[in-house]
Amino acid sequence: MANIPGHATFGQRLVAIIVDHIILWIISVIIAIPIGIQTLIFTTAGMQNPWVYAQTMALYGTLSFIIWLIYFTYFEGKNGQTPGKMAMGIKVVRESGNMTYGAAFIRSILRIIDWLPFVYILGFIVALASKNNQRIGDLAARTFVVKA
Repeated sequence: MANIPGHATFGQRLVAIIVDHIILWIISVIIAIPIGIQTLIFTTAGMQNPWVYAQTMALYGTLSFIIWLIYFTYFEGKNGQTPGKMAMGIKVVRESGNMTYGAAFIRSILRIIDWLPFVYILGFIVALASKNNQRIGDLAARTFVVKA
């Protein structure tokens, strides 16, 4: 399938998402440290209750998801570019013009579906198969990823 001129390539999008996830991984490690310390304190204090571990994992998962959602919504809503997209010289645009935080939120929340069944496989398959290289979030938000 030929790439439509002006649209970001599969490779550009792939590298951009890898860069963004490296940044998010670093943030996740930073938030994991105090949560891990808290768990260590509780378990060494004799509170080896499985609920402590479950609550810790739920807290970490919830915080990670919120940070992930804010990261993509903020950067794409602000100027259409996450740090990864900036590095690759691509950006998200709406059919009707400038990006909005609402469109960025739709794209971001639908990354959950794109993530299935394994790390963005469904999203990339849909993007490769769609006329304008759009993933599910792009189709719902009426956005395109283009060369900046």
